[in-house]
Amino acid sequence: MTSLRTTGYALFTLLTLLQPLSAAPKLIINPETFDFGEVPSGESVQATFTLRNAGDEPLHINHVRTSCGCTTSRLDKRELAPGEETPLTATLSLRNRSGPQHQRVTIASNDPDAPSRQAHIQGTAVQYLTLTPSAVLLFSAPQGQSITRTLSLHSENQTPFQLLSIEVTHPNLTVAVTPVSPSSYRLALTIPATWPAGRINESLRIHTDHPHVPILTCSITGTLQTGDNP
Repeated sequence: MTSLRTTGYALFTLLTLLQPLSAAPKLIINPETFDFGEVPSGESVQATFTLRNAGDEPLHINHVRTSCGCTTSRLDKRELAPGEETPLTATLSLRNRSGPQHQRVTIASNDPDAPSRQAHIQGTAVQYLTLTPSAVLLFSAPQGQSITRTLSLHSENQTPFQLLSIEVTHPNLTVAVTPVSPSSYRLALTIPATWPAGRINESLRIHTDHPHVPILTCSITGTLQTGDNP
């Protein structure tokens, strides 16, 4: 009887000693992959992941890193008690992007089994309408002369659309629109000779009736220099 009691007490003591050794935080990501399907190029995609501590010790998230500067992240909490969860939001910009996309968000934590885990964002950026060039850059352009730049707007799959209107951020900017085909337009942007020397930071907002691309934006940046500048 004494031997049984001694053995039982020893087993209980051993289990008690081993229990803290098995306690640990455990990071679970849901979903592990966010598929946004098809989104027009130029827009942004917001993916929300849930981070949960499925372990029995506090989980500390050391850092969150994205695989590209086109993706930003926001984490509400970095310390999670056992059973607690928090949202992780990642925003992917599809500006100047087309075709299949795949970005990673890496989460580093004190999970001993997986100190670094990844969430994935995937889908396709569809280039319904293309503006060429996508931005107007003026490098040391001469002041005192009228400057005209030509842009082309067309449908990638030849689907007809209408250009409804163009907004300019400065009243002295003018844009002449010439239809080329039911799915293509030519735009002539003119900066008048009276525009003062110095930096230019303006833009166009092009409104269309395309169901996927109602608005396109074109930036106009650069510098106008007088003849006195070297």
